[in-house]
Amino acid sequence: MKTNSIALIAIGLLALSGASASAQPALDEVKVKISYAGLDINTEAGAKTLLHRIQRAAGEVCGGEPSNRIDRFKTFRPCVKDVVKRTVSGIDSPTLTAVYGGDSTLALAQKVSGQ
Repeated sequence: MKTNSIALIAIGLLALSGASASAQPALDEVKVKISYAGLDINTEAGAKTLLHRIQRAAGEVCGGEPSNRIDRFKTFRPCVKDVVKRTVSGIDSPTLTAVYGGDSTLALAQKVSGQ
């Protein structure tokens, strides 16, 4: 059985956000492997499970949610959003893309995929 997995990598996001390099580890070295073996990402349930895993791993890649509210909004959340967006777009799954984009696009993806 083929093992399906993806690796999330954040590259230079701190530099883009203007945060000091000493505040967090260099993000170009942070990788988190996510397995989706056993998930059918062509179904809504499987895609939602994978999206949740991606979001959780993106939080790790971005250094974990800071307790400081300013850092949370200024650096952490934009980092997570960007990592999730790039990861979802890198996976060839119309259903995952639709789940990520919201329920309005899910019906279209299911119609296109014949579900």
